[in-house]
Amino acid sequence: MTFKNILKKISFSLYLASFSILLVNCTGSSDAFLEKAKEQLKQGKAREAIEYLNQAIDKDPNNAKAFNMRGAANFELKDFTTALLDYEQAIKLDPNNYQPYFNRASVKMEKSDWEGAFQDCSKAITIQPDTAELYVKRGIILAALQKSEEAIVDFDKAIQLNPKEVNALYNRGNIYFQFGDFDKSLADFTAAVKADNKFAKAYYGLGIVQQKRGQSDDSCLSFKMANRLGYTDAKLAIDSFCK
Repeated sequence: MTFKNILKKISFSLYLASFSILLVNCTGSSDAFLEKAKEQLKQGKAREAIEYLNQAIDKDPNNAKAFNMRGAANFELKDFTTALLDYEQAIKLDPNNYQPYFNRASVKMEKSDWEGAFQDCSKAITIQPDTAELYVKRGIILAALQKSEEAIVDFDKAIQLNPKEVNALYNRGNIYFQFGDFDKSLADFTAAVKADNKFAKAYYGLGIVQQKRGQSDDSCLSFKMANRLGYTDAKLAIDSFCK
C-alpha cells in the first residue's frame, strides 16, 4: 500500500468516527448517551463521560440515572461539590433509588461529615436492605464515629449477605485487633486473604496479629507477601521483625 493510500485510509477512518459521533449527537436518546458515558467510565475517562452525560441530561432533564452517573464521574475527578449537587438532583428525581444516597455518603465521608454520611447510608439500607456493600460502608462510618460495637454489627450483616466480602472481613478484623481479641482478628484477616489473595492490606494486618501472637515466622511470610503486592508499610515491618 502506498503512503498516499495509507493517508486516504486514515482520513476515511477519521471521517467515519466523526460521522458516528455526529450521528449520535443528532439522533441519540438520553439513554443512548448514558450508555456511551458508561463505556467511558469503564475506561477511566471521567471527563469524556461527563460530556456524554451533559448531552443525556439535555435530552432528558429528568434522567435521574444520568445525574447519578455524572456525580460518580465528578467524584472520580475529586470535584466533590459538583458531585454532591448531581447526587442531590438524582435523589430529587428518584427518591426510591438507593444508589445516589450511597454515593452521596462517599462525598460526605470525603468532607468528614460522618453523621450526614451515616444518614445517607441508613436511607440506602432502608431502600435496599440486602446489599452487602451498604453495610460495609456504614460500618466504616460507624467506626469513624467511634461506635465500634455497632460497626461490628454492620460488618456481621455484610458477611452474612456475602461471606467473601473482603472489606467487611478486613475492617472487622481491625476492630477485633483494637479490642485485643487477636483470635478473632486472625480469623478475619485469614478469611480476607483466602477470599482475595491479592489483598495487600489484609496480609499486612495478618502479619501484625501473627506478630502479636508470637508467630514470628508466619508474620514474616505475611509481611513479605504484603510487600510483594505493593503495600509500602510492609517493608518497615520486614526490617523491624524479620532480620
